Formats: sequence, C-alpha cells, structure tokens
Amino acid sequence: MKKKIFVVCVDRDNDLGRKAKINGPVIGREKNLAAAQKLILADPAESDANTMFAAVSKLEEATKLYKNVEVVTITGEGKIGLAADKEINRQLDKLQKDYLIDGWILITDGAEDSQVIPILQSRAKIISTDRVIIKQAEAVESTLYTIKEALKDPSVARLVLGVPGLILLVYVLYDVFKVNILGMVAYQAIAFIAGAYLLLKGSGAEDKLVEFIRVISDSLSQQRVSFVMYIAAIILPFVGIWTMYLQLMSSEFIDITIDVASGLRSAYPFLAFAIILIIAGRATDAVYNKKAYYIGNYIVQAVSILCVWAIIDAGTLVFLRQAELSWLPANIMLSFVILIIAMRARNTFDIREKISKLLLGLNVLDEQGNYLGKVVEANKSKKTITIQDSKTNKKTEKKLGTFKLAQGRIITTS
Repeated sequence: MKKKIFVVCVDRDNDLGRKAKINGPVIGREKNLAAAQKLILADPAESDANTMFAAVSKLEEATKLYKNVEVVTITGEGKIGLAADKEINRQLDKLQKDYLIDGWILITDGAEDSQVIPILQSRAKIISTDRVIIKQAEAVESTLYTIKEALKDPSVARLVLGVPGLILLVYVLYDVFKVNILGMVAYQAIAFIAGAYLLLKGSGAEDKLVEFIRVISDSLSQQRVSFVMYIAAIILPFVGIWTMYLQLMSSEFIDITIDVASGLRSAYPFLAFAIILIIAGRATDAVYNKKAYYIGNYIVQAVSILCVWAIIDAGTLVFLRQAELSWLPANIMLSFVILIIAMRARNTFDIREKISKLLLGLNVLDEQGNYLGKVVEANKSKKTITIQDSKTNKKTEKKLGTFKLAQGRIITTS
C-alpha cells in the first residue's frame, strides 16, 4: 500500500450531509466536484462548497509537487462539539484502513474547522494549511458591521440619519406643499439647518441640548410641574424673536444699528425669563429628587441671570441714548451687590448641615457603603435624626455632626 498525501477539507458541522444528503468521507476529485456542485445548488451561499472547490484546485497544484496526492472531504455532526469530533475520528479511522497517510494539506473556511488540526496531526503531519475566504462577502460584512456599530452612537446617528432626514422633510414640505420655512426657499432652509447643526456640534452645545431634551422627557414621564416650565422656556425665545422681528419690520431703517439694538432690547425679557424658567424647573426637580440643598445654587443662578439682563439692558439704553452714561456703571455696581447678597443667602437654603423635614425618607449608609435604613424622624430642637432599620425595625438616633448629606443620601460618620 503506497503512501498518499491528502488534500483534506473538513466540514465539521456537516452541511454537506444536512443539505446535500452526502456522507463523508468523500474521496477523489470527481466525487468532491459532484458533492460540491450538489451542495452549492442546495445553498448558493454555502461556504463549505467553495472550500471543496478550493480543495480540488489545491489538488491540481499539489500534484505538481508531490506524488500520490488525493483529495478528501471529512464531515462531522450538525452539533459542533464532541459528537462532531467523534464522527471525524471515525471517518479518519476508515480512511487509514484503506490508505497509508503520509501528510495533510488542510483546506478550511474558518476557525471552527481549523480546530480539527490536533486530530489530523495525531494521524499524520500537516504539510500546509490554506484558509478560503470569500473576499467580497468579508469586506461587505465588515463594512456593514462597522456602520451598524457606529450608528449605535447617538451622536453619529443624529449626524448621519437625523440631519439628512430633517433636510429631506424640509425639501418635501417645500416641493409638495410649497411651504416656505421662515420665509426661505428649500435650499436656503437646508443650508440653514445644516449650518445650525454644525455650529451646535462644533461649539459642544449639541450634548447640552440633548441633555435638556432628556430632562424634559423625564419630567413629562414622571408628571412633574417642571415639564410646563420647560415647555414655556422653549416657546418664550421664539416669542422674543417674533417680537424683535415685528419691531424691525415697523421701523423706518434710518439708522440700522439703532433699529437692531432696539429690536434686541424688546427680546431681552423673553430670553431672560426663559432661562429663569429652566432654572426654576431644575430647582423643582431637585426638590422632587430629594436634593433640595441645591436650591440655593439655583437661586444664585436666577439672580445672576437677572443681573446680566439688567446690565445688558442698561448698556443698550445708553447705546440708544435713552439713558445717561452713568446708568451703566450704576447697574453694574447694584447687580454686583445683589449677587453678593444672593451668594450669602445661599447657605440658608443648604440643608446639608441642618436638620429639616426634607431629610425624611432618605436612605442611610455607613462610610463603607452598607445600607443602614431610612430617616423616619427629624428633630430640629434636639438636632437629631432617627434612622429605622428596614429589616429589624430598630430605631437609632443620630446627632448633627455624626452624619452628612451626600448625593441625596445620609452618610453616617461615626
């Protein structure tokens, strides 16, 4: 019995048997060509058929370098694992009874089939391995996977899908219904939308806008009063812009800078009030989330907006020659004083170092993060809180100074 080198193709999950009803081992060039043709007719996308064709092609190449070369396809079981390896060993035993195997040239279509390498090496040495890859499919699959993963990033999705979607919507509105957006034709509106988005993206304001939308959504889903404040805050700037537009259109345009400044001044109250409503909404949410100690900060923010509004308005009045030059520094000094008073008063609203009913219901943890219970009583006169263990219902009293408030929870320090 002469030694033979086998070009071996391994179908570990037995697609050949399941789809073409052909059992291994398949030995010989003509039988492998016929089996591969039957398999690819049964499933044109089957990679094992391509591997079998590649094995036949490799046979023709190997016959130029070696004597007594043959091609064989070994099949496993449908369930990859121990059963598949057992079937592969059975077929290899059968092959060894009929042939004296001198070596293997392994043709595989992936990592799963290449796991039979140790089994083949236990019978004979492996001279060469060749992995068959359908290049077009691999490139397309890789590209589609990359695109799919990238689109999971909300920022990328908004840029790749959101902006083109909005542009198409604007174009359709103009083309079908002849609707002008802000008095602009479709191409101008498209340029406006793209430019506005790129400006938001470049300035970093996009993330803040998305966060604001998320806050509005949460307040709506939890049926909080802050939702009304947020909606009003969105509407007011448009009212201000419309008011400015009407004033500009009613002006005689004798001095364009005066007209623009006067129009802007009419929009200031709407813009300032919109920002204050957002701050008020966030303060309401803070109380709802048991973080009332933030209220002092929100009051300082609201006062700051009012001060900025007063200073800008004073500057505009001076520019319009409707006030004396001294009016601007007077407003700056007054705003500065008011802001200092607000910052001093902020500590009055900070309950982190005080006993208040706002502490009731807060979770209590020790410094290691272990849960101790909830606050069931807050005594201002004794400056203590009472903690009740949810498991044992045991109550423990803690004095001010032995605990602190952090991130909406009570942390005991001793």
